[in-house]
Amino acid sequence: MKSRNPKSLIALGLIVIFLSACNSQMPIEPSATIFFTSAISPTTSQTRTLTSTATVTPHATITHTAMISPQPGTLVFSSCSTFCDIFIINNDGSGLTKLTTSEMFYIFYLQWSPDGTKIVFSALEKTSDCIGDSPNPNNQSNGCNFDIFTISADGSQLKNLTNNQGEDSNPDWSPDGKKIVFNSDRSGNHEIYSINADGTGLKRLTNNSLVAIDPQWSPDGSWIAYTTAKRKSTGDPYFEICIMNPDGTMIKEITEGDSPHWSPDGSNIAFTGYTGSIIDIFMIKPDGTGLMNFTNSNGFEFGLSWSPDSSHIAYVSGREDNTEIYTICVDCDNNPPINITNSEVMEQEPFWSPDGTQIAFQSGDILCIINADGSQKKCFNKQSKGSIDWKP
Repeated sequence: MKSRNPKSLIALGLIVIFLSACNSQMPIEPSATIFFTSAISPTTSQTRTLTSTATVTPHATITHTAMISPQPGTLVFSSCSTFCDIFIINNDGSGLTKLTTSEMFYIFYLQWSPDGTKIVFSALEKTSDCIGDSPNPNNQSNGCNFDIFTISADGSQLKNLTNNQGEDSNPDWSPDGKKIVFNSDRSGNHEIYSINADGTGLKRLTNNSLVAIDPQWSPDGSWIAYTTAKRKSTGDPYFEICIMNPDGTMIKEITEGDSPHWSPDGSNIAFTGYTGSIIDIFMIKPDGTGLMNFTNSNGFEFGLSWSPDSSHIAYVSGREDNTEIYTICVDCDNNPPINITNSEVMEQEPFWSPDGTQIAFQSGDILCIINADGSQKKCFNKQSKGSIDWKP
């Protein structure tokens, strides 16, 4: 299941500032040189067909046209210079393929469809009027027009599903691949919507006085978890994890926190929670029982990703002088978090591979892969910006 990462801290931080006020780099050319390091201890649709180009550099295997059938474990990521493009690459560094031709200013939240034939993402087209140097698709004050797009795995059939004057972001495929859930501020504040994968059948699912963002389907497709903003009796805003039926009914408040992530077996929801200024990774049952703080740090932890067997969580930790990738066993007693990257570079965006053996992440702005035990780190000489996902 697709995981989402540091976007929630940025987006929710902006929302907190907004609500409180109401209350009171250069790119690297396409290449895929691999660097090995020593082992580390533990409603209207628009369709457009794009061509692909790529330049070959030493030590890189780059196709000039998109792959016809990417294999399971293929990574998708975005890379930006003046404009952004979507690339795919094999986990051994071969097959670097550019799927798009610089149609976008920014690309966020890339996610393979469950059958691996399409990719959904949120993007700002270069035809959009945008205010500010650093647009964020959850910041409703920046004047940017983000839409939800899909593209086929071979780089064809780029399609704008939402085509709306607003910010549509955080897309997530339903387990059967028939629908996509996302948040949009088209009503004036961010709410949760669903849409058919072909762009028809748009439906608003929430009606919140503040915001509702970060939707994610449960593995069996029976629930959608999301983050909503509320106010305390003092008027101060806070964030709540909720679940609802896919048609927007049966909304249930689970606990305070944000950025919910279902475990692949559907038995738990992991999320980021707050203790004063400390941010930790928590877990709770969908019925609201069994709340646990897994990290208990004195820093900040975010950007989590479940292992496919639901036994471990990878996440970003700021407990060191910079951000590192940690893993933790959720079923083990007295098992402390393990720093698997142990680097001087800021690292983030962990995504567990479908077979559970590797974790992809960003090291600075470079795409890297490491074994789940912290051994055999390898980095590709290719900038990664926005998000990463593995083909199922």
